Amino acid sequence: MTGPGSGPQGVYNQLNTTPPQAPPPGSGLIQGATAAPPPPGPPPNYGELGKGQAQADFASASANGGWEFDPEAMDKVIKSLEDCLENDFRKARREADVLNQIQPPGHEVGSEGYTVAANNSGTAYQAFMQGAWDYTNSYLDTLRQIRTAYQNQDQAAIDALRRIGKAD
Repeated sequence: MTGPGSGPQGVYNQLNTTPPQAPPPGSGLIQGATAAPPPPGPPPNYGELGKGQAQADFASASANGGWEFDPEAMDKVIKSLEDCLENDFRKARREADVLNQIQPPGHEVGSEGYTVAANNSGTAYQAFMQGAWDYTNSYLDTLRQIRTAYQNQDQAAIDALRRIGKAD
């Protein structure tokens, strides 16, 4: 055999060169592995998102000079959202409460593994429902503020709500 690493010189080189070093223990590094993706950030603040969306919707609708506030239409939207929170969301949240209280049908690996996955799924659904409720409730609160500003003819509040999302 001839070539690099063969013969007496190849054996000599292998014995007298520094082998690749392993990462230090506990470093979390595995030789040749790629970096893990960064952990996810905190969940969004759905209350702030709902408020911001209601303000943006109002600013967009009222930006047109011919737009007029319609208290009856606003009351219908507010009533619809109130009903949604009171009935639909309440029912869904009540039903979601049982989704993370599932008991395994047996005491073996399959049943217990299934139950852990099902309960984790139920917990994720509860978190989703809470975020959706926070968003909708905040949107509703902002609509109420807009209605109150118009009812009280509070021009400063109306102007402030219209400026949301616009560069000053």
